[in-house]
Amino acid sequence: MTATLTEPTTESSLPPQTPREVVERYARPGPRYTSYPTAPHFSDDPTLHADVLAAWAGATAPLALYVHVPYCEKRCLYCGCHVQIARNRALGETYVDDLLTELRLLGSLTRLDRPLELVALGGGTPTWLAPADLTRLIHGIREAMRPTADAEWSIEVDPRSVDRDYMALLLELGFNRFSFGVQDLKADVMAAVGRKQGVDEVRAAVEAVGPLPFNLDLMYGLPLQTTTSLLETIDEALTLGPSRIALFGYAHVPWLKKQQRGMERHGLPGDQARLSMALAARAHLVKAGYVAIGIDHFARPDDELAIARMRGGLHRNFMGYTVRPDLDLVALGVSGISQVAGTFTQNDKEVPTWRATIADGKPAWARTLQSSPDDVLRSAVIMDLMCHFAIDKHAISARFGIDFDQHFDAERAQLTPLIGDGLVLDTPDRLQLSDLGELVVRNVAMIYDARLGQTDARYSRTV
Repeated sequence: MTATLTEPTTESSLPPQTPREVVERYARPGPRYTSYPTAPHFSDDPTLHADVLAAWAGATAPLALYVHVPYCEKRCLYCGCHVQIARNRALGETYVDDLLTELRLLGSLTRLDRPLELVALGGGTPTWLAPADLTRLIHGIREAMRPTADAEWSIEVDPRSVDRDYMALLLELGFNRFSFGVQDLKADVMAAVGRKQGVDEVRAAVEAVGPLPFNLDLMYGLPLQTTTSLLETIDEALTLGPSRIALFGYAHVPWLKKQQRGMERHGLPGDQARLSMALAARAHLVKAGYVAIGIDHFARPDDELAIARMRGGLHRNFMGYTVRPDLDLVALGVSGISQVAGTFTQNDKEVPTWRATIADGKPAWARTLQSSPDDVLRSAVIMDLMCHFAIDKHAISARFGIDFDQHFDAERAQLTPLIGDGLVLDTPDRLQLSDLGELVVRNVAMIYDARLGQTDARYSRTV
């Protein structure tokens, strides 16, 4: 049973801390914790594949499927995803052939007849695929797997890439949740990030889904954005009636994504400006009736994420926040990350290598990891923080047979400055972040990350 972690047991009387001081003290690079251990700790040692294959063969949990489509017609400057630029959609036919080959291969490694509760297509731009290729892919998934009657079929949609006929096809294929990539609705901001997009395109795509739930993905920290302009974009977005809004902080990592340097000539908002945007946007969305979910999502009160947040049933994985616990996540396509029976695998990031490996009848795993018992414990702690901004010490102690405070005595000492700054309340029963402390939840999670610093990975800033 998942403990309810929505309310602290004791009111904090700790001294207040100003947002400026929070930024100056705690803004530093850190993981976003869509998993623990995080992806930089996966190993490229192929001798580990045998242990992973054994875990896959014995896996029995229900399934989630993620399909990565890496292609985009044009690169947006802010993009941090693994994408390939291609105007020729004929490439999609071969790519779908390869995806279905990989799906058959995975069916020889693990049981695919388990209940399939969630399917998500991401990218890149999944709607870059030609209608016939997308249709073939979805039919292939339905034939090879066993989707439940109430399975969620989700797809990321670039409003610029679809017309009403394409949207009608998505409905016909059974998609029932849509994430529309919007980022911003100001023409000058969109021009600065190399993305020509207007509100009319977004509105047309959204209206095509009718009463089905949809998300709008927005971003703060982009060039030319101000707090005022961001709130205006949010107000415009709310007129479209999204069930969820994802508000991501732009991650400036030009050492990984060189095209991001193209935005620097416009100037990027500094830490204080970013914090102002985040705080104002959060207050604005909550005032509009949305429930804050974790570090970057907002949902209407009747949305399943909001209900799970209130009941303590929120979870997090590579696809973001979810209400479906204990699913084995199988990924298809280049760079896809699977999480099956305590193991992690990441596919090769290059299409030719990925294609050649699966054609040879081998999984295209470039990196793998099998969680240790300590990894499983720390993952539970970190995911409670990322989902609930709190840790129920008694629940963790009972689940893992430990005394929480004794086991994490060294970590408790590292919490001292955050406690003194009024960001964390530590009691015998629970660890609870204050409202302001929620802004530095990644910093708190880093304290419980025993692997942090073991690689040369570089991360975006936590605030």
